[in-house]
This record gives sequence, structure tokens and C-alpha cells, in this order.
Amino acid sequence: MGISLRVLMVEDSEDDARLLVRQLQHAGYDLTHKRVDTASALEAALDRQPWDLIIGDYNMPHFSGTAALAIVRRRGLDIPYICLSGTIAEELAVSAMKAGANDYVTKGETARLLPAIERELREAKARAALRATEARYATLVEHAPVGIYCSNPEGRFLSVNAALVRILGYDSPADVLRLDMARDVYADPAERQRLVDRDTYSDRQYDDVEATWKRKDGRSIAVQLNVRAVRNGAGRVEYYETFVRDVTDQRRLQQQLLQSQKMEAVGRLAGGIAHDFNNLLTVITSYNDLLLEDLGTDDPKRGDLEQVRKAADGAAALTRQLLAFSRQQVVEPRVVSLNAVVESLQMILRRVLGEDVELATTLGPELGAVKADLGQLEQVLMNLAVNARDAMPTGGKLTIETANVQHDPDYARAQSAAPVSRFVMLAVTDTGVGMDEATKARIFEPFFTTKEPGKGTGLGLATVYGIVQQSGGFIWVYSEPGHGTSFKVYLPRMDESAEPLAAPAAPRMARGTETVLLVEDNAAVRTVTKQMLERHGYTVLEAPNGEAALHLADQHHGPIHLLLTDVVMPLMGGRQLADRLAHARPETKVLYASGYTDDSVVRHGVLEEGTAYLQKPFTPESLARKVGEVLDSSTARRTTARLVPREAQSGSRILLIDDDASLRGAIRRALERAGHEVVEATDGAAGLRLYRARGADVIILDIFMPERDGLEFILDLRAEGRRAKVIAISGGGQTGQIDMLRAAAAFGAARTLSKPVALSQLLAAVDDVLLEGAL
Repeated sequence: MGISLRVLMVEDSEDDARLLVRQLQHAGYDLTHKRVDTASALEAALDRQPWDLIIGDYNMPHFSGTAALAIVRRRGLDIPYICLSGTIAEELAVSAMKAGANDYVTKGETARLLPAIERELREAKARAALRATEARYATLVEHAPVGIYCSNPEGRFLSVNAALVRILGYDSPADVLRLDMARDVYADPAERQRLVDRDTYSDRQYDDVEATWKRKDGRSIAVQLNVRAVRNGAGRVEYYETFVRDVTDQRRLQQQLLQSQKMEAVGRLAGGIAHDFNNLLTVITSYNDLLLEDLGTDDPKRGDLEQVRKAADGAAALTRQLLAFSRQQVVEPRVVSLNAVVESLQMILRRVLGEDVELATTLGPELGAVKADLGQLEQVLMNLAVNARDAMPTGGKLTIETANVQHDPDYARAQSAAPVSRFVMLAVTDTGVGMDEATKARIFEPFFTTKEPGKGTGLGLATVYGIVQQSGGFIWVYSEPGHGTSFKVYLPRMDESAEPLAAPAAPRMARGTETVLLVEDNAAVRTVTKQMLERHGYTVLEAPNGEAALHLADQHHGPIHLLLTDVVMPLMGGRQLADRLAHARPETKVLYASGYTDDSVVRHGVLEEGTAYLQKPFTPESLARKVGEVLDSSTARRTTARLVPREAQSGSRILLIDDDASLRGAIRRALERAGHEVVEATDGAAGLRLYRARGADVIILDIFMPERDGLEFILDLRAEGRRAKVIAISGGGQTGQIDMLRAAAAFGAARTLSKPVALSQLLAAVDDVLLEGAL
């Protein structure tokens, strides 16, 4: 069977056409052919079917070969066209080739015609294969998931694919081709020049570089560029071939991972420090309490020791923050409503924010409940509010908002939160100075602060981060310099109904006997304050202003223990009054009262930091408590509780197991002074041997110890069937997801105490356990 060939003949002579057909068939071609001799017939034949070859007479009376060539080429058809003519001058042959003919042959020259046909068919097939390959590559480039482009050294795009158009945020390739790369694509025009100047690009391999581009909407994106330079014979770059990947999300996730790893590492360190520091604080506070017990109420050393205890209490608060940040704090999660939490703190928040900051709340209706530690939720809100206040030094507006929201579980998982879809949002937004990106990237780092030295620990937002993470949530932050900041806390929504917030129990107020000079220019406030003080046993001298107060103090022959004065009054302010009174009565203590918060007053330069201060409006309880605190700071009228247990419980044998020698010494001394016999062990293994040999009425046991820890000790006792009375103590909080003290209680400990623990608290626990039956 011959070679299939579809031939279209443009010929006015039927005899010449038949001759041509016989020649081709004799050469082995299986022909499909058609003869035409007019333009319309040629158009119709081209429309009817595809052709492999066109052979046309160049000279016809009514239709020239030039016209036929024009029709074929106008259609963009790549069909070999061979001109035939009985006689053809060289000039006509050149003209035919210029018009688009592939070759020309004189009629009757079969020996030349057939090789010409074979060559043209072969070359046409090669061109078709090339076009198919180019089409495949064009499709591959156009549909590639990465951006691909060619550009010249001057910074103009020569070609771009659809992915690059999408990356840059434009509507069409034509829009991108009009761009100047340095001006319109690179975030920093100089960056492109720096990359070009590198001139390390090879024509054989791609060079990887990263750059910052900008989209049509102005948003910056991080891109990874794989660049190959195409050079001319002189070695100069003609154009660049470049593959582009948008790695903005990848770089952000990498940064989040690095931040998470850094926070985890610092969190582990903070948790370890807090654990060890709690041991040290227990020693400090224990020996401090023992010394206080030995001193009389009028001993001059007592004030120094009370300052030591005050500092230790502050350090204990700091360790609680470290534990909260490191997610090792012992928490008591409850199902609560964020609306209730916000409402319960509104009065306190208004005092903390001050009169120059407007507080607005937008609480979502039918708000879902969350499960978290109530105290920690309050700490989150207070920390965010205090930060917002500090960001508005000249005043502004703070908005607190709650709402039910939905998030994709995969997105929540990527934020290291619980992989759920339903969340409750708590948003705290201020109109303050805002933050740049560099600051925002570090705000949750422990000990990072933008405040002045001495104005902050740098743990506020780190603590917030730890609490939210521990509760299964995440935080989103938006801020711009000069446009304020918005913190949005997302916590998983619970199906249960929220528990009501219990009102705090009113503390018992001790009665006083001292004399208080009350100075207040507002008559109604002065009257009610006098009544509250007198109900608590104080003798009150009242004055409406500073001059009257000085006159009253001059006329009074007895002691004046306390000056309680408003800060801002006409003629003479509270600070000036206190200074003048100090000359005549240096022993008189001073308590200032005002409608400003303590920090606000300090910030506006009215009072020195650390001055005794009472925030208005105050309750009878807060007034009595604060007055008692100020008076006790000098007279120590309310002495430290004596570390003496009930007589009925003395003489018991206590097994004390702790690897900290200093702490054991402090506890042993307190127990022995209470009349108990104390035996000691440094770890769980030694303690177990002692208990088996000598027994004990109560075991005081540290959780974290070498050899065998506290939990293993308790389990060993249970395995041996011993009904021991165990008091477990620890400062470590949580290990992984295990609350160690709760685990100790579940395993059979009668009492659990968190370090630092006061000796009075420990001795009371010993008394209680001795009174109870064995576990």
C-alpha cells in the first residue's frame, strides 16, 4: 500500500493535472486529490478538508499562482506549496519564493519534482512536530503552578505566564508586560539592581535568590527566584529566564515555628526556674516567719523582716507569672461566660484605665461558654487593658468586644490551638500609638518590653500568651503605628452552660483604735468616710481643706496616727498638706485618696511612686483594709500569726522527705518547735526505707526528687497496702499535661500544698491530717 498523500492542485489544464497524478502514483503515493482553477474553488477546497501538499501552476489566464499563494498564506496554513510552470524565468521564480512558495519546478521535470515533494513533506512534518512540542511547552508554562517569565537586563518583562499574573495580583499578562520591574514589582527598587549586579547567573544552571516584591494592591510578598541568564556570543546577558514561587505563607509559618520553639524553650526554662525559685522562697519565708515569731511587737528589727516578707510575696507573684507563661501553673478550669468576666471587671477596669481613657464594651448576645481558669481569664483581660492604657499616654478609647466566631479547624491547628471550628472571641482594641512589624513580632517574648526601665517586667503579654495556649486557644494581633492595636483572643466554645461567677467573700475587718485626720473638700464624701472610719473604731478629726486641717492638728493635743487626705483640693493640695504636717508631726502616716488610679497619678507627676494611695470610689471594707495596712506598716499592730499548732496534736512522728537541705531545715525546726519528732530523708527511696523501719504519723513529701519522686513513693505505699497520711508539696505545677499535685491527691495524698508554702499553713495541714482518720 502506498504512502497516503492529500494533494490540492491549482491547475487550469486537466491534462497536466492527470499527468501529475500518474507521476505521483507511479512514485508510490496513495493519492487523494482535487483540481481547482479559481479563487473561490480554492477557498472551498481549503475549507472542505486539510491538505498535505499544494502544487500550483504559476501562470494561468484567469487565476495566478501569486493570488493562490496569497490565499493560502493569509489563512496561516503551513502547507508546502510548489509552483509548476511550463516556462518560468528566474525573476518569476524569485518572486514566487518571496510570495511564500516552498519551491518551483518546470513542468515535465519529474526527476526534480519528486525529490522536492519528499523534502517539503519531510520539512513540513518536522515543523508540525515542532509546533506540537512548542504548544505542549506553552501549555505547561501557562498552567504551571509557579510563576515563569523572561525579562531583559533593563527590567522589562518579555513574557509571563498566568501564575505570575496571579502572584502579582494583576488581571492579564498584558498588564504585567507593561510594568517596570524595579519600580512596579520590587518593594525596594535598589534590590533588583543588587541582584542584577551579582552577575553570578549561569546559562547552564539556575541560581536561587529571594526577594521582596509588591502586588498590585501594594501588599508585600516574599518570593523565591530561580534565575538562569541567557547570554550572547560575547558573554553579555540577552535575557533572564526565571521561575517564581510565592513563599510568603511558608516564611510566615517558619517564623511562627521558630517563635513557637523559642517560646517553648524559654517556657521550659521559666518553669524550671519557677520551680527552683519556689523552693528558695519557701526557705526565705519560712525562716522569716520563725524570726518574726521570736521578735516582740516593738522590736526595731521587725520592720526590716516585714519588708523581707513583702519582697518574698512579690517574688512569689513573679513566679506565678512565669508558671502561667510556661503553662505549668496549676489551674482550676471552669465553664464560664466571657461576658460575665468582662462585666465583673468593668469597675476595676475603669479605675485602672483612668479618667482620660474611655471604656466601651460590645458584648455578643447568646455568647457561648469557654472552659478556663477564672483567675487566669481575669489576668488576661487586665494585662491587655493595662498594656492598652500604657499605649495611650494622653488618653483615648479602649473597646472590649465578645462574639461567637467560626474558624477552620486546620487553621486553628496551625495556630497551635484546639482543632475545633467554634470559638468565642475576646477583642481588646485601643486607639494608642500602635506598633511596627518588628515590635509586633516580639511582643509575646518573655521580658521583652517597650516601656521605660522599671516600668514593666516584660511578662504581661508573655503571660497572656501562655494562659491562652494552655486553655486551647490562640491570639491574633493587628497594629499599625499611629492607628492603635487590636488583640483578639480565641478560646474554644463549650456546649455546657456557663457557671455563675461566685461573689467573693467579704474579708473580716479588724477594728482600730487610732486617730485619723480626714481632709476632704467634698462634704458628702467627707461625711460618709467619717462614718465608715468611726464604725471601725477609729477616732476621726475632719477638715474641709488643708488650712483647716493644719489648724486642727495644731489644736489637737493627742497623737494623730494617720492623715487621710484627698489629692486635689483648692488652695492646698494633699501633697503640700502632708509635707507641712510632717514638720510638726513626723510620726503621722499619710494615705492619699483620689479618683485617679495610682499609675495615672504617678504618670502625671502628682505623687511619687510607692506612696500609700486609695482609689475612689472605695467601699467600707477597702477603706478599713487600706487604713489598717498603712497603720500596720509602722506599728505592726496586727502581728504575724504564731506558728503553734493545737496542743492535742503535738508529739507525733513526722517523716520529712525533700531533696532541698535548706527547706528541710526550716520545716524541721518549725515541726520540732511545735512538739513533733522529725525524721528526714533526701529522696523517695531513702524515705521509703525509713518509713518501713520506723513508721510515721504523717509524711511530708516533695513531688520532684531524684531516685524516686513523690508520686512513685505514694504508689509504692499503696502497693504495700500501707495506710499512710501524706502531705504532698510542690512548686513545679505541671509536667507535660499532668498536674502533679492533682495526681498526688488522686493517688491518695491527704493534702496538697503549692510552694512557696507558709509554715503556718503547713503546720495547720499537719494538725488537720492528724485529726482525720487514715486514708
